[in-house]
Amino acid sequence: MKRPNIFKTVLSVAACKFTRFFLRKTGRGGTAVPGIVAMKFSKNILARVSQGMKIVVVTGTNGKTTTCNMLHHAITSCGKKCFLNKSGANLLHGITSDLVSNATWNGKPKYPYAVLECDEAVLKMLVPLIDPAVIAVTNLFSDQVDRYGGVQNTLEEIRSGIQKSDQSVIILNADDPLSSSLALDIKNPVIFYGMDPSVGVQGNVDLADAGKCPVCGCNYSYDFNIYAHLGGYRCTKCAYKRPDPQILIRSIDEKAPDHTKIHVGSSGTVREIDLSIPAVYNIYNAAAALSCIKALDLSEDAASDSLSSVRPSFGRFESFTLGNIPMKMILVKNPAGCNQAFSYVTSLSEDFTAVLCLNDRTGDGHDISWIDSTDYEKLCTDPHLKGLYVCGDRGADLLKRVKEAGAPSDTEYVADYKLLLEELRSTEYPIFLLPNYTAMMDLRTVLHQEIGTKGFWE
Repeated sequence: MKRPNIFKTVLSVAACKFTRFFLRKTGRGGTAVPGIVAMKFSKNILARVSQGMKIVVVTGTNGKTTTCNMLHHAITSCGKKCFLNKSGANLLHGITSDLVSNATWNGKPKYPYAVLECDEAVLKMLVPLIDPAVIAVTNLFSDQVDRYGGVQNTLEEIRSGIQKSDQSVIILNADDPLSSSLALDIKNPVIFYGMDPSVGVQGNVDLADAGKCPVCGCNYSYDFNIYAHLGGYRCTKCAYKRPDPQILIRSIDEKAPDHTKIHVGSSGTVREIDLSIPAVYNIYNAAAALSCIKALDLSEDAASDSLSSVRPSFGRFESFTLGNIPMKMILVKNPAGCNQAFSYVTSLSEDFTAVLCLNDRTGDGHDISWIDSTDYEKLCTDPHLKGLYVCGDRGADLLKRVKEAGAPSDTEYVADYKLLLEELRSTEYPIFLLPNYTAMMDLRTVLHQEIGTKGFWE
């Protein structure tokens, strides 16, 4: 990739920094627009500001932001300066905004390491510009079908990106038959992560997104299942099967409301980890982060220890207090993630109030048919559910769905988030906020105004 000359570089960086400063001073995030401005002056500015950095790119359907957060915390705990696009702006212009704004005026990077969250469809555009050392894929599920099409299309988008970076170490979820199939027909070194069979259960597997064997096209059989289509799959006809993970979750020893204790094996060593962010799917995120540490040849001991002190990313198990009532926000944006959030909430066996928020904007996907295949019954019929509120642009549709799922008769649709917070002040139970993406941003804006939370980019 041809790098821009110094004159264009200085103009591009200055324009980006000024635009972001102005937008944030006026209370806006300034995520994509500064990157658009920067690329107007120099379309190849990313090649300049990323030169010499060891970059990890994280993509996939669920868990990107949390995996990036864990990995950034782990790298800094290893004594390395590391940049993170913490705002979650994972399209090309948003990534450009972050990297350019954190470069020197002449375009040199300030950090030797970077962790970048990347949208699945953007990977093939980003990779040639930044030459990443590592590409990690969390998992693949149906998501924003009006934008991506089926999950197989998303798989091909990611495959296209990997094929443009044959020097990168590829990190793949061994338990996901879709993402693990990316290892076929590539020359890149690959590190797999996954769960030990003893962690899984025998039962019905949700094969909606599993696909077919990439070698012969036949169906899978499962020896164990973790959730959805993740587990110990093997082809019923040919020899294709789940690969052996190099980073292996050997046991889950304790599941608590605010942490999880696990044992992780790597390179002949088993480490006990007290993971400070709960839920099973965050164990996978932690394993992905540790795999990246291994690929970067950094201290796995320091990285493992760091996971006991990592703080949640915005909207992902983020905690707030409304009066004296604790609130926890969990992003839910597709059936797989939503069902896992419901599993976590209902596993606590404590009385609670729930808030479900649904928008259908560009950042969410305009097709909300996914709510029909989501297990709202699990949440709505839980005996510990003491109050349920529905909000968002498509709140009326969601209210109908939860009523079908057995929601309490007094379930309310509240159109205004400020009014919602006023009503929530009267509850005596912990509150779980379960919004999809743009609803989360709307709700956080009101929380920022009412109770003084940080901006999402902070």
